[in-house]
Amino acid sequence: MSPPWRALAELVGDLLRLRRGPQDVPYSPTLLLLALIPYALLGSALAAFAMPASRALLYGPTEAALMALLVYVSLAVRRRPARFVQTLTALLLVGVAFNALSLPLTALARPENGLGLLILALVAWSFAVSVHILRLALDIPVPGSVLVNLGFFFAAYFGLGHLFGLLS
Repeated sequence: MSPPWRALAELVGDLLRLRRGPQDVPYSPTLLLLALIPYALLGSALAAFAMPASRALLYGPTEAALMALLVYVSLAVRRRPARFVQTLTALLLVGVAFNALSLPLTALARPENGLGLLILALVAWSFAVSVHILRLALDIPVPGSVLVNLGFFFAAYFGLGHLFGLLS
């Protein structure tokens, strides 16, 4: 593995283990774009388990756009818009890792094999990592970051759920 890819893999590993935060992510619109593309593609692949492929193709990019909007608004409210690129990049990078881990588990999950519990553990880990990243980016205590993350979750759940017909 070449040094830049090794450094990126180490950064993602440290983000996943809560050892580093968005301030450690290089300010790079190029890296943001390089993280956005697989994030959107993996989001669409995961959505294909719940909806027709034609709609799933739009789900990943729409989810990524919603996350970008929510991050931007949250940082703007806290008067820290300069942190947008690093914060969104951090969230996208860990999102790629979690979505890549979730995809095969989702494909293989059956009620009788218990993989749903492993997926639930991944969701909890993902939530903890997002709380950590947003806590540092927004300069707020953990309970505040938990509330922001819950707000992100409900905005995505209801917004994307209605937009893509997942909620009746």
